[in-house]
Amino acid sequence: MAHGLDNILNRGPPSAWEHFCEGPLVFLARFIHNQFPLTLHPLPSKPIRVVCVSDTHNAHHDLPPLPQGDILIHSGDLTQSGTEEELKDTLDWLVSQPHAHKVFIAGNHDRCLSDFDCRESLRTRCPDLTYLHDTPATLSIHDRRLNIYGSPRTPKHGSWPFQYPRVVRLSSDSAETDPWSDVPLNTDILITHGPPAHHLDAGYGCLALLRALWRVRPRLHVFGHIHAARGAECVPWQDDQLAYENILAGQGGWFSLLRVVLGAVQRLFGGRRKEGASLLVNASSIGGFRDDNRNPAIVIDI
Repeated sequence: MAHGLDNILNRGPPSAWEHFCEGPLVFLARFIHNQFPLTLHPLPSKPIRVVCVSDTHNAHHDLPPLPQGDILIHSGDLTQSGTEEELKDTLDWLVSQPHAHKVFIAGNHDRCLSDFDCRESLRTRCPDLTYLHDTPATLSIHDRRLNIYGSPRTPKHGSWPFQYPRVVRLSSDSAETDPWSDVPLNTDILITHGPPAHHLDAGYGCLALLRALWRVRPRLHVFGHIHAARGAECVPWQDDQLAYENILAGQGGWFSLLRVVLGAVQRLFGGRRKEGASLLVNASSIGGFRDDNRNPAIVIDI
């Protein structure tokens, strides 16, 4: 009995064959999509280096040392229980980092930041940090200006703060109550706590946020929240990308898969660099079966 329970609690992830049997169309779309990734257009002569972390949950002192960079971004869940004491310790750690610009947002665990007085107090106490709460900011680096927008909000799950009703299907009605309609079109770096649907989200991403990405198309989108989906992905905003997303949403068929295949062939023979694409980063810093892994920061040059 105990042995059987242990097998259930410690079972590994599903095999490729199990994924295929569960949904052949989705499995093939993901396989083709991941086999022929895009890379960003050639970088400027002096790129801006962005160091990304997320979901440190009080484990910041146990992380590998952060690499050097121009901007340090933390995309939420700085704490585990959301107390001011936990937040202060994490902010002191952020302040101690050498990066010229340090930007962060709250996550659903950071309950203390749902209090206006707490937010205003930290702005006074930590002037070297830029805290974004459904707000934009502009940074000047290497004679370039970067427009940044950050938000802590995630689709409703339980009684956490910073939540909005989950959009389960995109429609004209959902557009009227779009939680992401305020993201400016000129945003270069978008920081959210949660992921968009179908990208580094393990199936838990937000459709409304994905729609906002198609509208804004930032150069970089940094998020976390879903620890098991850590990674980076380049999104081209082309027809084959839309076909791929439709398949994952259960709205595409075998013709959509053909469009995904054609897009992969075009990248294979026509080059994999794409101007105007976005780089998506799930920068979750803890992970593993019991969140016992301590992951290094993800470094991006733009």
